[in-house]
Amino acid sequence: MVKLWLHVAILIHLAASAASAETPEALVRGIYAGGLTQGSFSRLRSPAQRAQYFQPGLVKLFAADDRSENLCIDFAITSSGQDYDEKEITRTLRIETKAGDNRAAVDVRFRNFGEANHIRYDFVRAGDRWKIADIASLSHRWRLSKLRC
Repeated sequence: MVKLWLHVAILIHLAASAASAETPEALVRGIYAGGLTQGSFSRLRSPAQRAQYFQPGLVKLFAADDRSENLCIDFAITSSGQDYDEKEITRTLRIETKAGDNRAAVDVRFRNFGEANHIRYDFVRAGDRWKIADIASLSHRWRLSKLRC
């Protein structure tokens, strides 16, 4: 029985280590994997998870957006719009990462209804994990950290 618990403890530790070692590019690829409807952004942004994946400024912004009767984030951040064509986004998706020791930028480019889109995810290292510090649309000129709820 002790061996079983030891194995379980080791597996839990390995799973936690793998999650904390997730790279910025892996996080962004997870957001877009399987299309935006199946992607993980809603899971990352959920109240129970957001502090694990986002810097404090964005955590506060999402909490304020949750409390607001008139959502201040009234568009899909991951597609920079209200509507999206998952098939076109998936077909045209390109992801490029520029990383240093404590900062990284993941550029996502795709076409949506024929329009070119460029979204940048800025990351900072927080201890042993990477957290999203900001998200910006370079094609539509918005930056999440500049929104006020």
